[in-house]
Amino acid sequence: MQEIAQIRKLSLWIFFVPLIAINLCLVISQNPEWLENTFFSVDQIGRSGFSFPYFDGSLSISRASRTFPQYLIFKPAMILTAVLLYFYWKNNNELVNNYRSTNIDYKFKTFGILSAVFLAIHSIFLGIKFDVQIYKLLRRVVLLLFIIFEIIAQGILVYHFFQIKSQLRTFVNKKILILKQY
Repeated sequence: MQEIAQIRKLSLWIFFVPLIAINLCLVISQNPEWLENTFFSVDQIGRSGFSFPYFDGSLSISRASRTFPQYLIFKPAMILTAVLLYFYWKNNNELVNNYRSTNIDYKFKTFGILSAVFLAIHSIFLGIKFDVQIYKLLRRVVLLLFIIFEIIAQGILVYHFFQIKSQLRTFVNKKILILKQY
């Protein structure tokens, strides 16, 4: 099916775009000398000594990507990811509709698109400095809502996939579907 091929491609893009952006921001923050004496000189806050944050936790994604010039990479990548998420959820909705011979918007599509919207909002406001406590709280709430809505959308999607798993057998590996359930 065309939807399944599109969903697979979108899934890969949704995985690799943020992964590459985050790691590129990490490399820039750990090697600011590469951009010294250029227009893209790394802000002091965005600099870090060598670390491996996946293990030692010494550098957060937010710190590595919210300063100039890293945000020039991170923000567009996250906004692109939000757009890709929109199409991911739209295509999954079409897939379930095709197998059920319906034409409705399932809840997973709504929650998924809302998560994409919150990701875009978070990305837009990342790095903007306000000395207002409510702004900091709202930024964290928006990020939390992105995570919660994405988890809810995935859960509901897996529920619907299990309802049509006999029809999906030829397209989706059963082990992947069970892994997605967990």
